[in-house]
Amino acid sequence: MNGSFYQAVMRAARRTCLRIVLGALVLALGACTAAPNQSQPKLVFHSFSFDGWSDKWYPQVELIEYSYGDQYRMVRKAARPPEDSLGPRTSVGGPMPVGEFLYVKWRIQATGEVREERVNLRPLLPADMDHHGLTFVIEGRQLYVYLVTPKPKHEDDPPLLKTTKSRYHLTYEIYPTNTYKR
Repeated sequence: MNGSFYQAVMRAARRTCLRIVLGALVLALGACTAAPNQSQPKLVFHSFSFDGWSDKWYPQVELIEYSYGDQYRMVRKAARPPEDSLGPRTSVGGPMPVGEFLYVKWRIQATGEVREERVNLRPLLPADMDHHGLTFVIEGRQLYVYLVTPKPKHEDDPPLLKTTKSRYHLTYEIYPTNTYKR
């Protein structure tokens, strides 16, 4: 009799634990699905890249830090000791948030001068960045930012710019001079 009482208590305890675990799981799943979509940034298929080798600004200039917006870790990086600079190229493409700004920090090798610029991209980028690209070139103390469209470049299109991306795609300088008309 003592054994059957013990078994009944254990069954009840297991059922209670199971109900608690399932209840917690349902609450957790409900919280995840009930979270408003506004808290997650809109993802747009586009690219962010730079290439100091091809665009001929590296090794005269060393990149120290960059950030294309602040919502996606793949497009921001800073040099960490013992390294004092980053590599001269990167390329990230796919669904990601459109950056609201571009921050770049660099060192001019000849003088050791460190420069940094933060460009507000909101008024410069198209409303739809789908299949577009963003790149930059550093020339001494000046940062140049380019919008690369998905349109192939034709003979009668504007001339080549400082970025090699302008060889094959219609490309606009958007900083310091904005040649793109929204």
